[in-house]
Amino acid sequence: MVVVRTSAWRTAADPDDLREYDRFGPWLDRVHQQRDLPRRFRPWYPELAGETHLVKLPRDLDRAQVRPGMDLYRCVLAIFADRIVVLGAEDPGAPDVARSDLALADVVATRLYGNLLVGRWTLLLADGSELSVRFNSVSEPEIAELDRYVLRTPATDLRPAPRPPAAEVRDHFFRSRLGALSAATDDPVRPVHVEEPLRPCTDDRGRRRLASGVLVLETPTALVVVDRDKTARSRSRRTNYATNTTTIPFARITSFSVVPPGQPGRFGRLVLRCDRQVITVPVLTRPEAAVAVLASHGVHPDATGRPW
Repeated sequence: MVVVRTSAWRTAADPDDLREYDRFGPWLDRVHQQRDLPRRFRPWYPELAGETHLVKLPRDLDRAQVRPGMDLYRCVLAIFADRIVVLGAEDPGAPDVARSDLALADVVATRLYGNLLVGRWTLLLADGSELSVRFNSVSEPEIAELDRYVLRTPATDLRPAPRPPAAEVRDHFFRSRLGALSAATDDPVRPVHVEEPLRPCTDDRGRRRLASGVLVLETPTALVVVDRDKTARSRSRRTNYATNTTTIPFARITSFSVVPPGQPGRFGRLVLRCDRQVITVPVLTRPEAAVAVLASHGVHPDATGRPW
């Protein structure tokens, strides 16, 4: 006969706390009803109940060290059809909850950062500011779903223009990112500018470096920039696991310019302006196809740009 013993602390736990404990892990968790919210966030449930997406993000705690009733979640994220509400409680010992409210119309671009288990979702705003939410990378598919909802926008009308052929992507990392982004949507995802990693270059101090590479993609609604977080690295070729995926809807780009490098071997810049938000893409070669794509979507060059 098998005897199953229940721990005393489980027997004594509040049922809601025990349910939260049993579901706890490094992943974000969806909230469907009031008891799904951590206790400190429950006063906001009547307001947040009409949301499109409502999720809670856990603290960085080892599962073996937690018990029911502990403060297990540091952030609640509610996305409505027209706004975002972020409730944060970084200090588990403090009762205060910080609140941020954003209009979806103010989000001009997003950036997904990943480095092994570390993830960060950043909302880039029209006034030049940004708001970031940390998450464990096991939840990247769920965060990517939220990202697509926030950036949903109709496709811009293409202007009649010759379409440059898709750029060839040879680097295995960029190929894998292209495959993942293509698999997440039914829309075409087309490479328009590729700079393979490990190209010799120099940094702003004239030191010899190896470029980390960059991949620029076109979708029907946005320009997507994939980079390795650092523009260049030393020639020691240390392994780099970091990546950024920045998505900028064409409809939110106010203007662009291409800034040539100051000296041979240094980086020029593709500069995208979205109201007061400025997104800079370092490039070693002029991104001709990306410029053509921007123009075809009705994005005008900045009058202050210089020829390259």
